[in-house]
Amino acid sequence: EQVMPEIDRLLQGHRTLGRWSLGQICNHLTKSIQYSIEGFPKPLPWIVRRTVGPVAFRYLDRKGAMPSGFTAPPSLAPQDGLDDRAEAEALRATIAYFLSHVGPLAEHAFLGPLNKQQLTRLHCIHSAHHLGFVRPAGDAGPPGA
Repeated sequence: EQVMPEIDRLLQGHRTLGRWSLGQICNHLTKSIQYSIEGFPKPLPWIVRRTVGPVAFRYLDRKGAMPSGFTAPPSLAPQDGLDDRAEAEALRATIAYFLSHVGPLAEHAFLGPLNKQQLTRLHCIHSAHHLGFVRPAGDAGPPGA
């Protein structure tokens, strides 16, 4: 419930501090949420999703933040030139789709099987991570501040 109000505020004027535009961030988050329902295109091997993945999720869950510096897999990497507002609306629709979804959920490509509560937490942490690189117009603070 906090993601879209923040994006709506940023659509009124913002600057990005990272490599991606607001539209690219929204597109990336949209894909991540969709894949958690419909399935990821190229999951890591089963052994990774049952060993390293659960440990990584516990770390993310406990810390409440994602580390920086990872490169998005090609299936999650946004293209250039995306419209901020159109991608924000696609994200809004995808969040509603996820929240209303009552069927089975896909296994995460790296973290392994997660329930809806865990996926919700993951999507919130993931969204906060990326939106931490976008500042409202006039805000000169560093990322994460």
